[in-house]
This record gives sequence, structure tokens and C-alpha cells, in this order.
Amino acid sequence: MTISRRDFIKTSGLFAAFTALAACAPQTVAKTITGHSSGSASVGIVPTAIATTSSTTTAVDPLTVLTLNRISLGATPDMYSRVSQIGLAAFIDEQLRPENINDDATDQLMTNFPTLTMTPAQRFQLPKFGQPIQELVAATILRQWHSQRQLKEVMVDFWSNHFNIYISKGLCRVLKTDDDLNVIRPNAFAKFGDILSASAHSPAMLFFLDNAESQKAAPNENYARELMELHTISVNGGYTQTDITNVARAFTGWTIVGPNNPIKPFGTYQFVERMHDTGEKQVLSLTIPAGGGEDDAAKVLDMLAHHPMAAQFISTKLARHFVSDNPDPALVSDLANIFTQSDGDTPTLLKAIFQSDAFKNSAGQKMKRPLEFLASALRLTNATLTGQSQQLTQHVKLLGQIPFDWQFPNGFPDVASFWANTSGLLERWNFGNLLTSNKINGVHVDVNTLTQDAQSAQDVVDVLSQRFIGTTLPDDARSILLDFASSGDLGSKLASIAGLILGSPHFQVR
Repeated sequence: MTISRRDFIKTSGLFAAFTALAACAPQTVAKTITGHSSGSASVGIVPTAIATTSSTTTAVDPLTVLTLNRISLGATPDMYSRVSQIGLAAFIDEQLRPENINDDATDQLMTNFPTLTMTPAQRFQLPKFGQPIQELVAATILRQWHSQRQLKEVMVDFWSNHFNIYISKGLCRVLKTDDDLNVIRPNAFAKFGDILSASAHSPAMLFFLDNAESQKAAPNENYARELMELHTISVNGGYTQTDITNVARAFTGWTIVGPNNPIKPFGTYQFVERMHDTGEKQVLSLTIPAGGGEDDAAKVLDMLAHHPMAAQFISTKLARHFVSDNPDPALVSDLANIFTQSDGDTPTLLKAIFQSDAFKNSAGQKMKRPLEFLASALRLTNATLTGQSQQLTQHVKLLGQIPFDWQFPNGFPDVASFWANTSGLLERWNFGNLLTSNKINGVHVDVNTLTQDAQSAQDVVDVLSQRFIGTTLPDDARSILLDFASSGDLGSKLASIAGLILGSPHFQVR
């Protein structure tokens, strides 16, 4: 006697349904939409409608679904409603001007974290050693979850990874908060040269990459090496060991005020002239005359920010983040030209990406990293915070991506091959089920409200899939969920159905 997949799922239950769903790979590009901007041509996972919290649904074109998934950490019904009011292009422009978007509710949530408004000295004196770390991590998760300035949060995450600082290295635990608030966030949409300079002056960066201790008698080359390899011109930038040495010499004296200084505030940037190497320096094509001071390093930063290889490198990373793990060289070349012409202007580069054919035809080509998965699950289930957000950190740890917890200067990987492993995907499914079953302390999800207009198992599956992934599921995945939903009491399975969709391959792409 043989048993059908349907009977197996009905007999074996939840885990069998998850296992069957895991074998259903999400669609990628179903039909190209070159030149398409607002019609209904198919691209990747083809949406039919976006479910709202009311009894209505709103038809949404596939480019809108794709764009909102890439420029946010979870495209909510409110975002689709806003696009329907003002159009996709205007919505992008609105997101590129975050100062004009009211985010008072998120700002109010930040008042729960007193270390955000403390000085480094005050954080340093706290009896709870890890409090600054815990609060910055929790605040970051809350911002990604709640902020109306979603594209800003996406870019804050991008630049935080690009200029990565491991928060648990020594004084970084009290300095990284200022780096986040005063370097990364204000410069999320800045020109590249501006955010590069801000990062170079960041006490957290100077400490993390050891430049704070660099002086003319013994220049430390760590920051100099990563400045060129990871921050600007890449390992293929054509520099030599001599260039690294001379960049290190240029940055001697760039340091921070220590905790025992009786005059200057601890944890702030300072240039100490007596530590600086004033000799002549040659860095690539740049000659720095002898006798210089703090400006030696500023000249290096300006040269690197405008180097053709920096344009290539930053364009590649932006294309990798917003388009695909292996971006089309033609797209990267176009972006590099725009980078040069716009002086590395981030909004100009982002608009060029969103208008490109490569972007429009990239559905299914980017996998959510754990933090992106977490934020999108919280946003799309309309989860509410009922307790301390720090309680989410243990789940973030299980998922594998605690903010600012990457020990190396290269930042969290931005390719699916690193994250798509069995244990990681199983943890995502587990989190989805715990979330929708209200078994995560401090968070509540009302699945009954999400499915209030569904009258049948088919309705439940379709309403939840439309809300969570922007479309009804493909036939193979949909049939698996229908088999599961149709066996036994539907009302008792609502949370499990929602959790299965969150754990499915279709929810893992953005």
C-alpha cells in the first residue's frame, strides 16, 4: 500500500507540511519586463493582490511589489496604500527624504533606551557592562520593525555593514552607539566622500581598527589596509604594501580621547600633532609634501573617495544588495559612471538602480538575511510589542545575525550562499511558528484579525500568502498548505498556517 503526499501531510502534521514546502523553490523571473514601469506584466513571484487588514484587497503591479520588498524591511499594506495614492516614483522620492516623514512613534520607542543619549563616559561608568550593547541592538531591531523611514533603515544597515565595527571589541561597546547615531544614520543618503570622512573620524572605527594607537614611531597599518581594501578601492585597487604603509603614516595622530583625560571628553576624536609623521608620502598617484599635519589623511580620503576603483567597488556592493548576488557587469559599469558624475551621491545611485532593467527583472534573486527575515516577519504579521524588545535578541542570536556582532571588518555577507543552510532555514521556520503562536515573550500577533474575512481553508491560505509574500502561492506550495489546512479544525490551525508561510522558501526572498 502506498501513501500519497496529501495523506502523509494530513497524518504527519506540521513538520511534514514544512518539509514538503521546503522542497518548493520560489519562482524567479517568469517573464522579463524590460522597460516596464507600472503595467501588469509578470516578474518573478507574480502578485494578484495585497491583503489589507480590512475586507478589501488592492491589486498591485509586480514592479511595485518587487521595489517595496527591496527598499523596505517588509512591505506592509500601509506602504502599498501610500503607493496607490502618490505613485511608486513619488514614494521612492519620499523615502529618500526621510526628514520629511513623521516617525515620532519610533522616536518615542527609543526613549526606552537611556544609553542612546549618554556620552561615552557615562556609558563607560555604567555598572552593567553590556547595557550599551544590549540597548543599541534592541533599538536597531525596533527601528527596522517600526520605522516609517524604511529605505533609510535599509541604507543604515548597508553602510553599517560596509563600515563594519564589532561592538564587543573593547571600548567599541561604548563608542559604537555614537558611530550609529552620529556617523551612519545622518549620512545614510550622503555622498560617499562625506560618509567615508565621517567614518574615518569615528572614535569607534579608530579604536576597532587600531588607528587610535598609531603614531609616527610605530604606524599601525590595520586601518590603512581596510580603508583601501574594504572601504574604498577594494583588494583589486592596485595598491601595494608601500601604499598601505604611507596611508598609515598619513593617519598617525588620528586618535581618540582616553578615559583618563581630565580636560577633553572621553571617547571623542582628536588629532595629536606630536604623534604625526610629517615626512613626505606617496599614495598611489597622490604625493603628500613633507611638513603636513591632520590634512595629510584628509587628502588620502579625498583621493580614495574619487578613485575610479571606488566607484566600481561601491557600485558593485549596491547592485549586489538591491539586485542580485552576482550583478550584471553592465549594470555595475553604468552605476560606476553615475557614481563619478554625481560625486558618489547615494540617492542618485539608488534611483538609477531602481530604474534599471536589471532591477526590474530581479525578482527572487535576493535572499533575506536573518535580520531582514526577522523584521519582515514582525512587520507583515502586524506584530505588536507587549514587553521588553531585548527579549527578541535571543531569537536574533538563534537566527544567526545579531546587529554589530560580526567580528571581522568586512561586514555580514550579502549573498544567499552564506545563509541558505539547513539549520538556518529551520530556525526561521521555528521562529515563524513561535511568532504566530504567540510564544515569543514581549510580542503579540493576532492571526484571527489577519484572516477575519476568510471563509474557508482556501481563503485563509490565499489571504495570508498575499499579505506575507505579495501573491498567492504557486500551485505546488499552495496545494501543500491546503492539504494541511483542510485536515481537522481550521480555526485551531490558523497560527500554524501563518507560520508555515513565514518559514517557506517564498518568504525567504525579497
